[in-house]
Amino acid sequence: MAVWQYPLYIIPQKSIRDRYGKIPEKLFIDEEGWKRFWENFNRDFDNTIYDFEDAKTIRWWKNIRFDTEGTANYIDRLLTRADWGKSPDFMAWKGEPHSGDDHDCHISIHKETGEVQEFQFRIDLRNRGGAKRFMNKMLQLCSHHNFMLMDSDGWLFEPKTEWVMENMEKSCAARFIKDPSGFMEQVMDKEESKFQIPSQKKSSKGGGKS
Repeated sequence: MAVWQYPLYIIPQKSIRDRYGKIPEKLFIDEEGWKRFWENFNRDFDNTIYDFEDAKTIRWWKNIRFDTEGTANYIDRLLTRADWGKSPDFMAWKGEPHSGDDHDCHISIHKETGEVQEFQFRIDLRNRGGAKRFMNKMLQLCSHHNFMLMDSDGWLFEPKTEWVMENMEKSCAARFIKDPSGFMEQVMDKEESKFQIPSQKKSSKGGGKS
């Protein structure tokens, strides 16, 4: 994912309500669990077993009727189908990286069950007009099918322009667009701090008179 892209996950509203009885404000993302996962990942998505559960591993699309063909045809009108995303179990679309319209989208489907495993799209924020056009088209799709949106931190919201814009302005992609140098400096400082050796405190011994 490019630093100027703002990612959103698509989740059926029905699955969230069935699980929680309501729509929570935020879902749990297990950062430590994902760190372990990527350290040991063998690129076999269909047989992946997670040793943790969070908003990205829950099977939200189980027992959900999904119009794969109709959805794919809709997105085909927005973006070009990527060369690596033309199989029945993985559909991917890609914009134009060099034109400021580097939007993308993908739908991964389990080969055996036909169940959607992940539905995500990412908005290139470099071209504000292009970003808004693509965003609104995807929001129309989500609204029509009663889908919810989740950002990479687990915040949930309905597919409404004002709510997405509010969340977008707080994203890493938006901060990069506003101040690329400042953003990269913060990232580098954060990475550098991971490798700093903590200073050891000198132990003090109390000395009483004998």
